[in-house]
Amino acid sequence: MDCIINLKNKKLIATMIVSFAVSSCVRFYNGSFAQPDFKLTQPDELGPTVEKWEDGARTNGDHDGFEWWYLDTKLEDGSVFVCYFYKVHFIRDRFFIGMNYSSKEHGEIFKLKYFKKSEVSFAKDSCNVTMGKNYFIGNLKSYKISLDPNDFDGFGIDIDLSARLKPYRPQDGIIKAEEDFFAWLAAVPDGGINVKLNIEGKESQLKGDGYHDHNWGNTPLQRLFDGWVWFRGKTENHTIIASELHTSDERGGYDIPILYIANEKDGMIVNRFGQDGLFTKYSNKIKGLYNKDNEPYFSTFDLITKHGRYVKISGQEVIDNTNLFKRAGLPWPIRWAMTQAKIDPYYTRFDSNLSYEFDGNTEDGYGVLEVMDLK
Repeated sequence: MDCIINLKNKKLIATMIVSFAVSSCVRFYNGSFAQPDFKLTQPDELGPTVEKWEDGARTNGDHDGFEWWYLDTKLEDGSVFVCYFYKVHFIRDRFFIGMNYSSKEHGEIFKLKYFKKSEVSFAKDSCNVTMGKNYFIGNLKSYKISLDPNDFDGFGIDIDLSARLKPYRPQDGIIKAEEDFFAWLAAVPDGGINVKLNIEGKESQLKGDGYHDHNWGNTPLQRLFDGWVWFRGKTENHTIIASELHTSDERGGYDIPILYIANEKDGMIVNRFGQDGLFTKYSNKIKGLYNKDNEPYFSTFDLITKHGRYVKISGQEVIDNTNLFKRAGLPWPIRWAMTQAKIDPYYTRFDSNLSYEFDGNTEDGYGVLEVMDLK
């Protein structure tokens, strides 16, 4: 009898330990229960003209800060290239470059390279980011991005990006909940690309269309948002950026839509940010990519303005689908505890079709759809 009671006590203690571990991990990940809400009025002080320094480093290495410079391009042979220069200051300082290349000839290539603090530098007055021999340098009008094949298992690329459109940010580009914030600047909403590609010693040169943006903040994203959808694409005559941010329940549970439409002739045509008069709809639930108990996410994203401009984004081929805990190298026991709490964040990117209807006209195009599930 004593053995049976002792066994039951051990099981009870083990259950309590597991419950405590799960609860602790969840609270560490999500933050406290008492968090300030996002407000309807957001920063709007910088004015409409974007300055060079805005694409420079905006964080100082403070705890919980993060920042990244992102580029994607669709090349003339149909291939897609994405890269991001990233720095985070959570549990410890991390500096890395991630890249994806998708083509018929080479399939899907993904590489991630970490760097020491002594190997990186960030300028404040403009975009000038270096990590080892790799760099992301520009001035809002033209950029040079280079990845060294010695750092990416034989994959190298040199990119010249020339802006066709002026930089864009909704208001100041900053979404705040008291002192906690996330910020976004589309430094090059659309540009021409010249690429020199080197894959295992085989060189080729290609042209295409490119996009560059810059993100930063001072609070882990999962403590602000449950997730978001984001899209950048082109028709023959228009560039379109569309997004919807899903704020966490602790921050008010708001959905914040964004729609930007522009072209070289007219400049910015639509600039709607979290305002009445912009409506969104989702369809085509994503199946087979996430755990079955995950929150539903969708690969088709529709937006319509009160003036009748209609955008339809349809995700097609999966470019990237990643469990973020695994990619971050989170220890297995913590991943297990998070899974027990039904927290398993995923990042998915689709090569996408685009349809834009306006004034009785319809234009078709392409782009990249990003689905971020932070919970």
